[in-house]
Amino acid sequence: MTAVLRWTARIHKWLALFVGIQIVLWVAGGAMMSLLDIDRVHGDHHVAPPPVVDLGIADAIPVARAVEAAGLSGPVRSVTLMPWLGRAVYQVETYAGDSALVDAHGGERLTPISEETAIALAEEFHLGDLPAQSVAYLEAATTEYRGAPLPAWRVNFDDGDGTSLYYGAETGLLTSRRNDEWRLFDFVWMLHIMGYQDRDDFNTIWLQGFALFSLVTVFAGLLLLFIRMRRSLLVALSQAQAKPRT
Repeated sequence: MTAVLRWTARIHKWLALFVGIQIVLWVAGGAMMSLLDIDRVHGDHHVAPPPVVDLGIADAIPVARAVEAAGLSGPVRSVTLMPWLGRAVYQVETYAGDSALVDAHGGERLTPISEETAIALAEEFHLGDLPAQSVAYLEAATTEYRGAPLPAWRVNFDDGDGTSLYYGAETGLLTSRRNDEWRLFDFVWMLHIMGYQDRDDFNTIWLQGFALFSLVTVFAGLLLLFIRMRRSLLVALSQAQAKPRT
């Protein structure tokens, strides 16, 4: 039993040293994410109420004409009539994921959008009268803009929260909302799932390996506790039996 105790203690000690920092990050990260207001992480407190737009359904062009004006290749999955920058538009989307906007009354295609249009969309969506601070055109994914349509316009606001609104250049639609609380949440999430590249894959070999080592560490600790408690109990019983009776 002494040899088992010795080896169990060694396994527990070295594994604890190896996975200890990550266990702390898991616990601390989970606590931090639970404390952050998810609505603020999503930036809901900076979203303006949607403007009321008369879609003028009776005067809208036929759907077939909108599909033709969109000029997309492949079968169409959906055509949606919706408000966009104070006007009624058709969003035409294919099964391949391509999308275009067509003016529902004039019939002209409105996408891809320009920098000025992206700014107008962002300022309409952002709560208040704060003008956009800067604009950037993205042709490749970044740390905070990933898995969304490219190219895209990033419109930044100096609103105290570092808000950035992303619009698909080809779709004319809002694709992502980011702010400083989201960036903190995303960084903690990266540490939590050990997804250091795309921050979305929680089946990484790192996470699986450290989870396994952590499980072994816990079982080694429990076994060590059991062995020591059993030994202490045996010593206590032996001492009790050895006491002289009066």
